[in-house]
Amino acid sequence: MPGETTIRRGFSLSAEPAEAVRELHEAIAQDDTAIAVFFCSSAYDLERLAAELRVRFAGVPLIGCTTAGEITPAGFQDGSITGFSIGGRAARAAVARIDCLGDLPISAGFMAAEELMARFAQSGPPATAANTFGLLLIDGMSAREEVVLSTVHWGLGTIPLLGGSAGDDMRLSNTFVYHDGAFSGNTALLALVQIGAPFRAFNTKHFRDTAEKLVVTRADPERRLVFELNAEPAAREFARAAGLRPQDLSDDTLCERALMVKIGGEYFVRSIQKIGPDGSLSFYSAIEEGVVLTLATPGDLIQDLRDLFTGLQAEIGRPELVIGFDCVLRRREMRRGQISHLASRIMAENNVVGFATYGEQFHAVHLNQTFTGVAIGGVAA
Repeated sequence: MPGETTIRRGFSLSAEPAEAVRELHEAIAQDDTAIAVFFCSSAYDLERLAAELRVRFAGVPLIGCTTAGEITPAGFQDGSITGFSIGGRAARAAVARIDCLGDLPISAGFMAAEELMARFAQSGPPATAANTFGLLLIDGMSAREEVVLSTVHWGLGTIPLLGGSAGDDMRLSNTFVYHDGAFSGNTALLALVQIGAPFRAFNTKHFRDTAEKLVVTRADPERRLVFELNAEPAAREFARAAGLRPQDLSDDTLCERALMVKIGGEYFVRSIQKIGPDGSLSFYSAIEEGVVLTLATPGDLIQDLRDLFTGLQAEIGRPELVIGFDCVLRRREMRRGQISHLASRIMAENNVVGFATYGEQFHAVHLNQTFTGVAIGGVAA
């Protein structure tokens, strides 16, 4: 029924916090907002930005995080703020905050999910996979995504769970989520969103597996560091497998020569964040000794995006909103290949609002170098 769920999308390119928040609020404010979500550059003065958000969005359930680049209704941007709101008679949302990720009890994510599920059951239709999805925003430098995600997913059962790891414009220093009027680190936010519209969770990557295998033979899992692959110095062995000289490894080559791990019959990317001066490899995701990694080769990123949206439109029509989590390494690869404008146009045509992440969450798995999210169709504009 028209009007059951309403969506507003917006953004601002202003670098001045007051103006940026004013423009965002004008674009996405609506009566009876169930939830509003924003993604912003870490270049903003976050204290000033938070103060403006508290005033403009007073009384509105608002969450957000910092980014490594934004996806706005006009496509890719940097140094901006973008967001959306979901409201209407059929829309409900609830948020749980998970603090102290470094000392997180294994049950914390499960308890947060159970709490939200109980709140929904007490105040209206129960949350099901047909009417509800989960969003997870998490400190992208916490290195705790896997622990949080696995326990949250356990608590949500079959409800789709999507999310992204906050960024800081590739400084790899401090990343933040926003809740209850302030930005904070070492924190994750779980939101359940119930809507009266069709939606589809998705995850796509343009990498394909090869026959080249590398075994992690020495690692520090807590720090996501690998020192040896195939009993050889990690960076040197990775370069050999990729057909490069060690001195040719760079940020650009790292984003184009991924490694993947096979879980449950499916390959998932394990991206390299940086190369240490000792020849170690630092990863964006969990890594352990004994894991068998497969060298990946990139396919056609633009065609992969086109195929994704063609499939989504066949299922739910043209999306009114796509909440998108796009790995920052994909953004870097697009710039290097001079295809950013093509991907940006596709994103804008499909009403994507999201950000460039330090990792993506899809159901129970923490991912890299994917485009992940949820597409919502069939609602009143």
